[in-house]
Amino acid sequence: MKIYFSTAKARQFDLNTKMMKYNYILTIFLIFSANAIAQNVILNDNFEEDNFNLISDSDNFKVSIDSKGLILENNHEKNAKWKLIDLNKELDFVDFDVEAKITLIKSDSEKSGYGLVWACYNDYSNYHVVSLNEAKKNLIYWNHNKKYTYDLNWTENDNIKSKRENTIKVSRRAQNVTIYINDEEVLKTNNTAYYGDKFGFILDSKMTIKVTNLKITEFPLSVDVVDNFDASLKVEKLPETISSENYTEKNPVIALDGKTLYFDRQFCDLNIEDAEKSDAWFSVLENDEWSIAQNMGRPINNKEHNFVISVSPDNNRLLVGNTYAVDGINSKGSGVSITYRKEDGWEIPKEIKIKDYVNKNEYVGYFLANDNMHLLMSVERKEGFGSNDIYVSFLEKDGSWSKPSNLGNIVNTSEPEENPFLASDGKTLYFSSKGHPGYGGYDLFVTKRLDDTWLNWSKPKNLGNRINTSKSELSIFLSAKGDIAYLGRGKDLYKIKNTVKQEPVVLIKGKVYDSKTGKVISAPIFYNDLTTSKELGLANSEPKEGNYSIVLPTGEKYSFMAEKEGYYGISENIDLSELEDYKEIMIDLYLDPIEKGQTIRLNNIFFASGEYSLLTESNAELDKLMKILSENKELKIEIIGHTDATGEDNDNLILSKNRANTVMDFLLSEGVAKERLTAKGYGEKKFIAPNDTEEGKQQNRRVEFKIIKM
Repeated sequence: MKIYFSTAKARQFDLNTKMMKYNYILTIFLIFSANAIAQNVILNDNFEEDNFNLISDSDNFKVSIDSKGLILENNHEKNAKWKLIDLNKELDFVDFDVEAKITLIKSDSEKSGYGLVWACYNDYSNYHVVSLNEAKKNLIYWNHNKKYTYDLNWTENDNIKSKRENTIKVSRRAQNVTIYINDEEVLKTNNTAYYGDKFGFILDSKMTIKVTNLKITEFPLSVDVVDNFDASLKVEKLPETISSENYTEKNPVIALDGKTLYFDRQFCDLNIEDAEKSDAWFSVLENDEWSIAQNMGRPINNKEHNFVISVSPDNNRLLVGNTYAVDGINSKGSGVSITYRKEDGWEIPKEIKIKDYVNKNEYVGYFLANDNMHLLMSVERKEGFGSNDIYVSFLEKDGSWSKPSNLGNIVNTSEPEENPFLASDGKTLYFSSKGHPGYGGYDLFVTKRLDDTWLNWSKPKNLGNRINTSKSELSIFLSAKGDIAYLGRGKDLYKIKNTVKQEPVVLIKGKVYDSKTGKVISAPIFYNDLTTSKELGLANSEPKEGNYSIVLPTGEKYSFMAEKEGYYGISENIDLSELEDYKEIMIDLYLDPIEKGQTIRLNNIFFASGEYSLLTESNAELDKLMKILSENKELKIEIIGHTDATGEDNDNLILSKNRANTVMDFLLSEGVAKERLTAKGYGEKKFIAPNDTEEGKQQNRRVEFKIIKM
């Protein structure tokens, strides 16, 4: 999600040799030609003439041009001087090289500095300098609003020539800047986030220097932008009811149905003791308008900084920052916690335990995937590639989380990767990074998971300069539909149309009921791959209204059901193998009480048409029935087969008996005692739906079991 602050500090071929040589030469030629076409020399001055009106003489600072080049003489007793050239050209969204050839003529002190000023802007109050001195040292710094930042303090460099010509080169490629002196790299940094259009030379008092050439070359910005980037997109600030004038709002987290927005609000004195801390707030979308934001109150908000990290598809589970004391008021320290919705609000968040958890960085980010079985995190560990990397931890059977596993060097770089957000398809990963080519500090990127190892990813692509700027973009959040992205910038919250194509999903919503009483029930909900029976995720229905939601990516067949002690969950199934667009479906789930006389439908028992051999898709349902029989040793059941009205009556009767016997034979093969089981077929005698539609026929073709004895 975002950078969070903890309570401590809340970051084949076969060719002969001749052909191989030919291809090599051709490749080199093509690379050379492409570079020649791509680059554009925008300035190349040997200062044989005064092309930029540089000649001047005032305040003990004289600038002149002679056969030697551009001469700068600073005779001031104490002040440094400079002379700048205004290109009147934006360089924020291009790459460039700046190269200057400078010779020290004289100096009052070998410690006095001279050099290149580059990318100066904003009335000369923001600029960058590469400085040398006679003592063979170099200094690299930048000034932003009169605040100096030193990327490299005075450092010895034997490659510097004391009173001979030195070449200083600054090369910008995306957000990375490399400094060379006499063709030797002295610094590579991504600590630069702004680029002005003024370039020139600086020298300390009582110095004279000569400049024989200044060359500036621009290149297309080396940022690999998403394929369907739309330069016409507009970033819209969210309404005043959420993104206010008086407070600072950050880190928007949208629920999967797009109707509830959680965010952090700072510098607000409502229900808090420290006016400078942050609280978690929320707003609800009603009739296409966002409601006035509300503080989430206790226990989500306590005495420390509080924030929502991610929300489950059912909106009944939140991942929140930090850890909570049992009183719900105080904090136990940094970490991450989870809370569930109760009838009267949220329970006190409980700390998540991650095996071998280590973070050597002061910053950390988390995201809980929609399946509630994969926890992504941004941490710094010894097995990483540098600063913060993105890792994944897997939910284990005992409820703990596995040792974090690094996503690999396609996603992670030597620079920080932060704030993972996994879209609803479970494959499309958004994250913030300083290491991949971008426009500024941190940029937002997207990549896709290619298999289930969590190590193979597509090449990350930049989301483009409508979302990313010369500053830092740290987090992005999308609903299940994925059409709108929510961003935090500065002190406000924004939204923008999302053009990154994700695999479509289905948002299934409904309620969980006791089938006998009709009352709503709070229960866990599990969903599986119908073919393999592999468990893919879990959810919970909330206790007050019984509402649940799950998200299922397209391309597969699924089964899902609610589970609760004392009940048999009626499984539902859905085929999403052909779905191409986002869809929302309402399906209520029912729990049948396990009691004498109760007849329970086995929805996910499948046979080939007109046959009675079980299909593999039946495995999950059969395993569930076996579990009930294993847990209830006195349970005796009758397995009942039914058909629709298609075909001859006698054929249908035989088919229904054979299908019931097939299910019984499976249970017997698994060790269930024969005296606990009987089987019977009714053919087309007991319809539960009309037979004039395919949907009705499907309901009538069914296998049930009746509880004979408890």
